[in-house]
Amino acid sequence: MDRSALSIEHTWQILLGIALLFFAVYVALPYGTFASSVYVAASVFSAVAVAFAVRSRALFYPLAWLLLACGLALCAMGHAIWYWLDLYGLEPFPSLADVFYLAAYPLFATSLWLLGSQDIRDDGALSDALIIGISAAVLSWALLIAPYMYDPDLTFLQLFISAAYPVADLILLPLILRLVFLHRTRLTAHRLLLIGWFAYFTADLLYAHGNSVGWYTPGGLTDGLWLIAYALFIAAAWHPSATVEPDSHASRAELSGRRLLLLGAASVLVPMVILITSGTQFEIVRIAAFASILLFLLVMHRMAGLLRETHRQAEVLEGLSQIDPLTGAVNRRQLDYELKREISRAVRSHTDLSLAFIDLDHFKEFNDTYGHQVGDSLLKQLVTVWRGVLRSTDVVARIGGEEFLILFPDTNSEQAQIVLERLRNLVPRGQTFSAGLATLESDETADGFIARADKAMYTAKHRGRNRIFLADN
Repeated sequence: MDRSALSIEHTWQILLGIALLFFAVYVALPYGTFASSVYVAASVFSAVAVAFAVRSRALFYPLAWLLLACGLALCAMGHAIWYWLDLYGLEPFPSLADVFYLAAYPLFATSLWLLGSQDIRDDGALSDALIIGISAAVLSWALLIAPYMYDPDLTFLQLFISAAYPVADLILLPLILRLVFLHRTRLTAHRLLLIGWFAYFTADLLYAHGNSVGWYTPGGLTDGLWLIAYALFIAAAWHPSATVEPDSHASRAELSGRRLLLLGAASVLVPMVILITSGTQFEIVRIAAFASILLFLLVMHRMAGLLRETHRQAEVLEGLSQIDPLTGAVNRRQLDYELKREISRAVRSHTDLSLAFIDLDHFKEFNDTYGHQVGDSLLKQLVTVWRGVLRSTDVVARIGGEEFLILFPDTNSEQAQIVLERLRNLVPRGQTFSAGLATLESDETADGFIARADKAMYTAKHRGRNRIFLADN
């Protein structure tokens, strides 16, 4: 890895450290003009940092990240107004600042939706996220909004604004959960977004509750939680995984044990709220709530057994659909998927991608001489030996009897040729191969890419075999 690549890889950590330093300084300072200036500066820094990531890096779905940056900019404007009002002794709640804060939520929601909109198999993920979101909405209403609806000390506008924040957060919650449920790869950038949003939600809920009952004061950890959220958003935008197209092999019915447990807990939450908050005059409601919890737990127990069996069968089928059973290399179907993904990544990140088309020399004669069982053994040994040389990111695929394709991500033709020469000297039983090597050209299709490497391989055959021939660029 060169020095510039190393610098880019660690940029997110540096920016995260700077943002967290803003948080530490703000919390340590006594509340006043300087502390509020630090807070506003940290907010502006977060918006600019995310926007600059969109401008300078090949982020996946840059519009989504740009909307996040715009939302952060609106929050920064809201902070500036709020602190100005508060420091001048004016009533900052509700105020014009709340208009900017609440205007940011539609941008945040659109950003989260766009990041997950590329996967068409999202029905299950969205349904699961809505289960959790609806349950959280009931809990928020019971604990945060309903107890203060008839408080004579609160004006209607104060109650409305206080309730607007948790309601807006509850709209965002299913969207961020959908993003996590969709992508089984668990991208680090999405993890950072998830943690950041939970910090944001926590700050909003504490702020709404504090304003409702009167304990909130500016300058404390509640305000600091927003800065932590901003820091995590910056880290997410600058993390290397933010440039990766999310990859999901999950079907609509994909359901892990932990996910089932989470959905069960969310579903039980609603009758538990009824059970806890209903008075003694509602005995029938209490009994019904208790019975619904019990019945749901029984259904979950039944589903858990079905889930285990389904996962066992799915693992067997998935292995058969992706792997060549003889050699353990990927099959043609999986190769098509890997090739499409790597071409998309190479074009987006402007990196090299090389492809080798390999055919064993005189393999039919080898089979006729030693038998097909020995030939099969040679093919298995071949893939095993090659994998000891190749990187974990390289893809070995068997596409015919003795034909193989190898994908070399982030590798130019000269680098790939060096590796191929090593592989050529490692063919078992003294056998040889001929190979054609091609490096991806701009606007080249997967079929065209393979065809160039195939043509180069036949040229290597015609020139005497046991050699590597570079395709014309």
